Amino acid sequence: MTMRDDSSEAKQLQRLRQGDKKAFEVVYRKYGGRVYHFFLSLLRDGFAAEDLTQNVFMKIWEKREGIDPDGHFEAYLFTIARHMLARESEKRLKEECLRETLQGREENADTDTEQRVETESLHTYIKALVEQFPPVRKHVFMLSRVHHLTNREIGLRLSISEKTVESHLYRALRFLKSKLNSEL
Repeated sequence: MTMRDDSSEAKQLQRLRQGDKKAFEVVYRKYGGRVYHFFLSLLRDGFAAEDLTQNVFMKIWEKREGIDPDGHFEAYLFTIARHMLARESEKRLKEECLRETLQGREENADTDTEQRVETESLHTYIKALVEQFPPVRKHVFMLSRVHHLTNREIGLRLSISEKTVESHLYRALRFLKSKLNSEL
């Protein structure tokens, strides 16, 4: 049995409204393909289009008592479909944002790990270069860069002039720069 005209459709919808499963099947056969193609054209995903089509008709069955047999059933049907499409699109957008966020975090974690390893490696290399300094230069450098003393404080502590402290720091930094530039 198919729906041929408005009065026939109104009768089918009245029967559907009363819980007639055969009337539901007729409605499904008439509109199911159109609803499916509506979803497929917008989502380009056959599985999702099929699921959403089934959900639309489940909603029709659940809300069957509220169907107006003399109303615009097709408009009602596609209103439900558009609402489901909006929810599906929102869900997909949230999932995509979540995926991008997680991917970004993974990339940042990888980058952070790489940077940490590189920093530690560079730090170890600089320590090895500092070990090559003459004893006084090494001491001046450590007091300046590790203990953050001023040139004046270093001079007083080591009983040397500020100019000598500056000279040691200048030579230490020049040595480090030359080694780092040649290695990197």
